Amino acid sequence: MPPRIAFVRYKYTAFGGAERFTDMLVESMAGRGVEVHLYARKWKETPGNNVVLHRVEGPSRPALLGQAGFVFAVHRMLARGRFDLVHSNERILSADVYRAGDGVHARWLELRRSRQNVLRRLIVLLNPHHVFRLWLERRLLEHPALKAVIVNSTMVREEILARFRIDPSRVYTIYNGVDLERFHPDNRRSIGVELRRLRALAEDTPVVLTVGSGFERKGLEPLLRGMASAEGNAELWVVGKGRSGRYADIARRLGIAHRVVFWGPREDTAPFYAGADIFALPALYDPFPTVILEAMASGLPVITTAQCGAAEIISNGREGFVLRSPDEVATLAERLRQLYSAPFRAAMSERARVAAEAFPVERTMRELEALYAGILDSDCRSGSGQ
Repeated sequence: MPPRIAFVRYKYTAFGGAERFTDMLVESMAGRGVEVHLYARKWKETPGNNVVLHRVEGPSRPALLGQAGFVFAVHRMLARGRFDLVHSNERILSADVYRAGDGVHARWLELRRSRQNVLRRLIVLLNPHHVFRLWLERRLLEHPALKAVIVNSTMVREEILARFRIDPSRVYTIYNGVDLERFHPDNRRSIGVELRRLRALAEDTPVVLTVGSGFERKGLEPLLRGMASAEGNAELWVVGKGRSGRYADIARRLGIAHRVVFWGPREDTAPFYAGADIFALPALYDPFPTVILEAMASGLPVITTAQCGAAEIISNGREGFVLRSPDEVATLAERLRQLYSAPFRAAMSERARVAAEAFPVERTMRELEALYAGILDSDCRSGSGQ
């Protein structure tokens, strides 16, 4: 009989790197004849053949009730499934494989607190939603049933090993991959031209792009401030889901509202990379956003921070720039000014594409499939399984 694998994801949609990662993995396993079961609270589209969907019922609000309800409900449902392998992208009570695509919640809270006043820090510290997530994170990562933790950067691996009692041999670094054909510099001459024409942009008008949901964590405010300090006529395109009204107000106060376009979340982001010249993600914390690989594959030089795991694949000054923190607004502005010059960014664009070619999505899938095969083979020899 083919192995039975369960995947857990709270929301199965086309938006976000983690969601696209899950989609690729589910389709890859199903295509190999594996009996795949997907557990989710909601989904937008039905996956392909050999995938059985299980809706995890329950309220989604307030946040604590929604998360706790999902965690305990999916735990009961998985116990009845008798799976050979349970893979979770979410922090749940237990799993065989956990992909820490969202990083370490405790680390994110630390970095967030460093930018808050005393009262706000206290509120976050006592927030029951965060207390529950921290407890859940520790329980999952230190659970004896956990066979493997997949991280997408060395940064997250080191954070996990520093905070939790876990065997280092169970933590596997598997970098995200990118579709090198879908995201390609040649797109600039086709779909990129169309998008720039829609905005009535001159050919020499620089476009700075940022893609990602959760604008605070992605560093949109420092990016807006950097754009204002850099001056010039460059346009900023913001693609993703978040509280755009708040950031539109910031843009107005900075006097750059006429140069900032909020496109909202998009399933197909390739045209935006093709129409842009520079990619900027001055993240406060991001384990390894696939969007940086997509930008580099599209031939865009990148500006990010040391708190972003993707900084590991960027040599500062070659494929882009790595800031020490998103608070370096003056430095961010200077890097933008440099990249506004087409001759300056030309060589950097070529090097960005070359660097991205080392991370094809096929390699990521091969490494994941090899990890699964090893776990399933070990369970088969030991006679274990759920």
